[in-house]
Amino acid sequence: MKRVIAGRTLFVTVGILLLVQMAVAIFFCGKKTGFHYDEYYSYYSSNVTFGLAPADREWKAGEEIRREFEVRAEERFQFPTVVRMQTYDVHPPFYYLLLHAACSLAPGVFSKWPGLILNLLFFLMSWCLLAVLAWRLSGKRGVAVIGVCLLYGFNPAILGGIMLARMYMLLGLLVLFVTWLHVKALEERKRGLKFYIPLMAGVYLGFLTHYYFAVYLFFLAAAMECYLLFEKAEGKSPGQKWKECFGYGFAVTGAMALAVVSYPACLGHIFRGYRGTEAVGAFLDGSNTIGRVRFFAGLLNEYVFGSMLPLFLLVLLLLALTVWMLSKKETTEKAGENSFADRYRTILLPAVASAGYFAVVTKTALLTAEEANRYQMPVYGLILLLSVVVLERLAQRMCIYWKADKAAAALTGAVVLLLAAGELFGLAQGKVLFLYEEDAENIAFADENKSVPAIYLYNGNLTWMIWDDSLELMQYDEIYFMNMADLSPVSDEKIATADRVLVYAMRGEDSAEMLRAVQEGMAGNTEATKLRELLYCDLYEVNREEREK
Repeated sequence: MKRVIAGRTLFVTVGILLLVQMAVAIFFCGKKTGFHYDEYYSYYSSNVTFGLAPADREWKAGEEIRREFEVRAEERFQFPTVVRMQTYDVHPPFYYLLLHAACSLAPGVFSKWPGLILNLLFFLMSWCLLAVLAWRLSGKRGVAVIGVCLLYGFNPAILGGIMLARMYMLLGLLVLFVTWLHVKALEERKRGLKFYIPLMAGVYLGFLTHYYFAVYLFFLAAAMECYLLFEKAEGKSPGQKWKECFGYGFAVTGAMALAVVSYPACLGHIFRGYRGTEAVGAFLDGSNTIGRVRFFAGLLNEYVFGSMLPLFLLVLLLLALTVWMLSKKETTEKAGENSFADRYRTILLPAVASAGYFAVVTKTALLTAEEANRYQMPVYGLILLLSVVVLERLAQRMCIYWKADKAAAALTGAVVLLLAAGELFGLAQGKVLFLYEEDAENIAFADENKSVPAIYLYNGNLTWMIWDDSLELMQYDEIYFMNMADLSPVSDEKIATADRVLVYAMRGEDSAEMLRAVQEGMAGNTEATKLRELLYCDLYEVNREEREK
């Protein structure tokens, strides 16, 4: 009866916690104002119409720019087009198919909400998988479940991932899904069709979500194969072990092969695409290793552990030393006790896979300041899970030696609350990324001046940079695009007769000359004033001096 009551109490507790954390996530979704340029690409490549390509010395309506990111009524659920669009870039299509389906439910609308709602669903499912994994890995102890869910749902890095309309929350969900399948199979020592069929589905969808999934799968599958080949507890013959190894390998590689056949463009993306070649170059460059390790370790400390990772590692070290010293007092081992690898197989497998993924991504990911969190975020949930489970197990072991079982939960809870305090402090400091609240003022400025002639001076080799200003540009009635390769004065009647012109000039060696080309195209004397700096360009206001009477 007590166990039933305790189970109900745990269920109610985690249910309330989930509701609170979903409310917090939705609160931050409401605060999100602008977009990362990769988010624009998510919408554009999922809902493409004509293509966001500027024409030199031509006007483009702001509404036409907006239409590039929304699904029109006649374009709903055009999934083959979405897949074809991804073949031109460097990503697989599964996430974009889901985003296109979500946008198709609201045609003619460009909004942050389709992408954010998808991420909220991915977060919800990931949260549930982590709770189940914590329950299994901790030996069905509620304090570990609550601790993992508490740290995951209030984590600035995870909340930032929800705010980013990209495939990383989905990738994290599929990583947790295949991990849960393996942990369940190892714990129950059952690996039949109920394991292999969902595993193949998870591998297939994971690879078609992001190629980094293959990195995690490589280490997970390698660890699983080692277990199947060398385990002794199941009492299988060498022939049976090899047979199961081949069966597992066939399921994993078969699902990967099916993904490649379904989307053959992936081979070009990985081996010839610019991101693939960049990643290989970074991986083979030994000179960048120390700097990259420091960089990503710093992000892990600041955004995942609330700047308390050194303190947490110190606590784990002290607990481990205490347990080791206490265990040395025992003179004999329990008869028939399994090996360390077998006893902790359900922990070692995800630990090896997470460590391998973190190491490879550390070497290959783009170093884009704190935004690089997105590349490691798919394993942040597992890192928190393993941290809490190891903490709880060490506390349990130490307290057993000290004959104080109840103290283990208190010690685990205290450390978890300390980490949670660091996370909440990070939230208060604005550690949730990809909100771009500062864009509200810029968007309002563009809307107030939508009838003023606006010019965008762009680099023809870097047209993707224009996307970062799309939400602002689409507020204007029209935008006049000028390629910075042509330095001749502008010759357009609207600009020539305007008393005031707004100029977005990409930074570069020719920026000043291009600005003069605009001024020369306006009859009479003019004065240019820089209003503000954007990510890739500067905004100028060009005013005509008072006309001669």
